[in-house]
Amino acid sequence: MKVTPVSFLIPVAALTLAVFPASYAFSGEILRLGISSFAEHNINKALIDPTVEAIRNAIRPSKLEVEYLELGRLQNFLKNGQLDLVISSAGNYRRFLLEGYGLRDLATMVSSQAPNPNYAEGSVFFVRSDRKNMDSIAALKNKSVSANYPFAFSGWQIAAGELMDRDFDPDHFFSNVDFLGHGAAPVIDAVLSGKTDAGIVRACVLENAGLLKSSKVKVLDPKEESEFPCAVSTRLYPNWTLSTTPNTPPEISRKVTAAVLEIKPLNHNLHWSVATDFTPIDDLFKRLEIGPYEYLRHFSFKRFMESYWQYFVFAAIFIIGLILHGIRSEYLVNKRTHALTESLRRERKLRAESALVKCRLDKIQKVGLVGQMCSMIAHELKQPLGAAAAYCFALRRRLENGEVSAEVIEKGIERVDNQIQRASEVVNQVRSYAKGQRQRQAIDVGKIAEKILRDIQASSPDTEVEFQKEGERFIVEANPIELEIILINLVKNAIEVVKDKQNGRVIVNLSAEGNSVCIKVEDNGEKLNDADWKQISQLAMATTKHSGLGFGLTIVAGLAEDLGGRITFERLPTGGLSVYVRLPLAKEEM
Repeated sequence: MKVTPVSFLIPVAALTLAVFPASYAFSGEILRLGISSFAEHNINKALIDPTVEAIRNAIRPSKLEVEYLELGRLQNFLKNGQLDLVISSAGNYRRFLLEGYGLRDLATMVSSQAPNPNYAEGSVFFVRSDRKNMDSIAALKNKSVSANYPFAFSGWQIAAGELMDRDFDPDHFFSNVDFLGHGAAPVIDAVLSGKTDAGIVRACVLENAGLLKSSKVKVLDPKEESEFPCAVSTRLYPNWTLSTTPNTPPEISRKVTAAVLEIKPLNHNLHWSVATDFTPIDDLFKRLEIGPYEYLRHFSFKRFMESYWQYFVFAAIFIIGLILHGIRSEYLVNKRTHALTESLRRERKLRAESALVKCRLDKIQKVGLVGQMCSMIAHELKQPLGAAAAYCFALRRRLENGEVSAEVIEKGIERVDNQIQRASEVVNQVRSYAKGQRQRQAIDVGKIAEKILRDIQASSPDTEVEFQKEGERFIVEANPIELEIILINLVKNAIEVVKDKQNGRVIVNLSAEGNSVCIKVEDNGEKLNDADWKQISQLAMATTKHSGLGFGLTIVAGLAEDLGGRITFERLPTGGLSVYVRLPLAKEEM
């Protein structure tokens, strides 16, 4: 027998209907939409009729049945599997989801009053404007308040969460709470008539009813919300949400979602969007111990054990540990006694080894100090040897020119001898450092400075070096060579900076500052940029000199610190640098 395509499809369709549940063979059946009752003055209500029409067109040829339900009936319909789609507050959606009804959000309302679907619904605490003694939420303690229902999301639960955020117990904060049923009108009337001291309604209800504009009521503790145009006393939560139940085939849910998202915005830019974060609602329910977390309010031994079993396990482990510890302690005492005896023996050995190590470290430190002084001698011998060479050169020229007398030769030889003596003193200073002999004594810094400046001025006649003293005696405990090294380095560095300037000038100033002698060397060189100033401030290897190794400031800083002093710098706004070396006065001078 020849099988036609039509005759073949008939048994296949029958088999499909027999195998798959009726809920998935959806074409031609009825889609049931449950809508939670809306309060008056709610702009979201205007989107319901266009939404119903869009869903009806999207599911054709299936039919759409719409039920407007109070919260209790809505819950019963869901429990009995009598709904396919639900439009409710986001709070009720999350409550039904957490209670196991299997809802899944499809879309969430947005408008000009709530442009962000995640932060769109809140509550306000309000009183009559003439209640001067009530200017904050805290002032409502032990006062009466009216609200919708205990299970109303924005009519009570959000406000209760705000009280908890302020460390108040919402169950015992008010002297009396009147739950007046559905809608905001009974709550507003109760406040205006004086039946209750305060009221709680959804945010934007007072604006939409014109009560704030007429100054009949005032909102308590309004929050600053940049994206929310209405007064609100609480946090903001997601807006009204369209959700689907497990009864609805995925393809129908897809069509419904696409249909509602394509609805053109109405007045106040009211339309459907998608919320991405409902976790604040879950946290609110848990903190209030309501809805799916109602069980937290009631004691249960089973729940107590489930919540605190780890502590019981810990206590048992602790007791067993104490027993084992007692057994172990006796063993450890004996072991420890033997260990202490052995430790004493090792300690004696370590002391002997430590003495050897200390001796070796002292030698290493001495070698390091000698190395530092070797660097210093290489830097400092250049000046006296250079001066001696200059004097020899001058004598030789005078001999060649026939301008020599016994007095000139004698004076030149004396100057050369002085410089050689200075070089010898530098070498002796290094040797004394290597032997640990500082040979410090009470020295007048002023006299050392005058001697050094005479020698430097003779070798650098083109640069004006001015010496100033603010006092007569500046006595410090030091070695003459140490002071000479400090002064020579500072003054020569300054001269190097200004030697190419037409009006180059260096000022050396001595003054007393408390228990210290202050040596200031100032030049009028070029203005320092930030990079050079940072280098100098950190005592980097480079200085402001135009040539040379630039090791001088490092040596000066080390010697000043060794003498109990310190070196600081000041960048002059007109150009140049002031270097300060402060050394402690000798004890008899303090």
